[in-house]
Amino acid sequence: MSASTLFRHPHLTRGIVHTTGGNFVIQRGLVRVPDAVGAWHGWQRVQPDDPNEASTRDQRVVHGAEREG
Repeated sequence: MSASTLFRHPHLTRGIVHTTGGNFVIQRGLVRVPDAVGAWHGWQRVQPDDPNEASTRDQRVVHGAEREG
């Protein structure tokens, strides 16, 4: 089995994606799948230390908190 990598799903933000390689949970548009599955679907690989990705995650959390309050 290949290593799992974090990928950005092109249009789903949460839920479960069903692939021929298995079922995977999507949270905030990100899904951890084996390299072969993400590459086959053409999903964008996300680096865990990518400052742009961290900024996007922070903005989503802040905006969500603002709507709740």
